[in-house]
Amino acid sequence: MAQQPVVAIDDITRADFQSRRPGLDKAVMHEDGPVQSAVFRVAPGSGVPRHLHSRVYDIFVGIRGLLEIRYEGQHGNGMFELRPGAFCAMPPGVKHEVYNPSADEEAYFFIVHAPHEGYDFVPVEFRHLQASRFDPEAGRASSPSSSGRAGLVADVYAVSNKAMRDAADDA
Repeated sequence: MAQQPVVAIDDITRADFQSRRPGLDKAVMHEDGPVQSAVFRVAPGSGVPRHLHSRVYDIFVGIRGLLEIRYEGQHGNGMFELRPGAFCAMPPGVKHEVYNPSADEEAYFFIVHAPHEGYDFVPVEFRHLQASRFDPEAGRASSPSSSGRAGLVADVYAVSNKAMRDAADDA
């Protein structure tokens, strides 16, 4: 296999963003067959609409601002607050959406789609969760006074931290 070039970006929040829909911009940092990494800029009250991927993981890392990731899957439903430095791995088949509840602050997140080959974006509806008040057609929340919180917050930090401590103990 031929060696690939190094990709280095000083400030990913100043990358060359392309509009995906009103209030949502994407900048691809790196892409080849097995993986795509990108940064999303999400305007206040906007987000990525409900969907799932049949074969692809979404690996999220918060960069700036607060984002809510709502999800429904066979192993549970909930909402995770993606803050700067936070991590969330969304397996294939899990319904999810990303929403910026802020009234005035943009939010950024880094994402890896793996594997990128065979990537699909399948629009879905939640069966058990209340979706955010985000209107994908308008690119913003349907009611500016509402944060769109579902009221279900997953205790992902505690589970993740325990798993990391257990793994460190085993090493």
